[in-house]
Amino acid sequence: MRLKEQGTMNNQDEGPTHDEIERRAYQIYLEHGFQPGNELANWLAAERELRETREKQETDKANAATLRRHALLRGA
Repeated sequence: MRLKEQGTMNNQDEGPTHDEIERRAYQIYLEHGFQPGNELANWLAAERELRETREKQETDKANAATLRRHALLRGA
């Protein structure tokens, strides 16, 4: 998998970028009171959160498209 350096989400087949994970892992580090020794756990939690957020957004987008199609079919 190729990672973008931009910090934006890739297409739907790819996960969050390295920069996005790094930023979120740092936020988690700050939220947990600057506790050292949890770098891997923070990284994995950040990656999981970002993937789950992406999946929810994709699901919401698909559901909205389905609702629009149904509304158009009913109105046709």
